[in-house]
Amino acid sequence: MRRIFLNLTRVGIAALVLAVTVPVWGMSLRPVNLPEMVQQADRIVVARAVEEWTGRDERGIPATITTFEVTQSLKGGPLSRIRIKQLGVTEVQPDGLATFVEGMPRYQKGTEYLLFFKPDSVFGFTSPVGAFQGAFRVRTADQGKKAVLNGVNNANLLYGLDDEHKIRLGLLPEHFPFVSRERGPVYLDEVSGMVQHLLKAGKGVTQ
Repeated sequence: MRRIFLNLTRVGIAALVLAVTVPVWGMSLRPVNLPEMVQQADRIVVARAVEEWTGRDERGIPATITTFEVTQSLKGGPLSRIRIKQLGVTEVQPDGLATFVEGMPRYQKGTEYLLFFKPDSVFGFTSPVGAFQGAFRVRTADQGKKAVLNGVNNANLLYGLDDEHKIRLGLLPEHFPFVSRERGPVYLDEVSGMVQHLLKAGKGVTQ
């Protein structure tokens, strides 16, 4: 896990950073399951990281902007390319700024991800729902199929859902084999199917 290290030269910037940080971490202090992520996400995409900029934004706030080429859009309308602005920098700046935010996902250029992004804040910042819980790296699995895995071994996806909840949500093992395992890698097409099922049924909540 990365530590938060602040080397800010102005109190005003520090105040802005705190203002931006509060909503980012609002949902990251507890597990966030898949129905909650579907409900809270503004955009759900399968996308490849193609470019990164890191430094101070126009307000002087430490920021990293990652550009993604979208290969599949599950929520948020048809998208071909998106630019995501997250709090913190990914490398020390010439002026000594070194604001690294613990748990904030970092994206490797050329790597494909499944991402559940929260709506942008007033300053244009966002993050995956539940921080690293809503960022899944895509990798090749058996028989050339794609699988996804997040920083908690996907253990959050069905967290807090008992059998009654799963049945009510239509998350049945005969349709989605991951339901029987509840953790570990899951095929990309399976989790995409779960997302599409929840969206179509209007069941992106656990209540």
